[in-house]
Amino acid sequence: MPPTSDALTQKGVPSFAPWFDTRTYFNYHHTAADTFDKIKPNELAENGALMAVLAYGLANLEQPLPR
Repeated sequence: MPPTSDALTQKGVPSFAPWFDTRTYFNYHHTAADTFDKIKPNELAENGALMAVLAYGLANLEQPLPR
């Protein structure tokens, strides 16, 4: 199953999908078992930091990204 962001990307919407551990990700992804108790706090913090750095870097580009 492709990441949810693939459909957006195919329509031309800028998107980003961080890397994740595929060994267990699809055991829960978009299923009834996909609940808050499956969140790994350290991975959530790492992904949050990654998105913050990405947003900061993109916001400070001299030229906007091409569309």
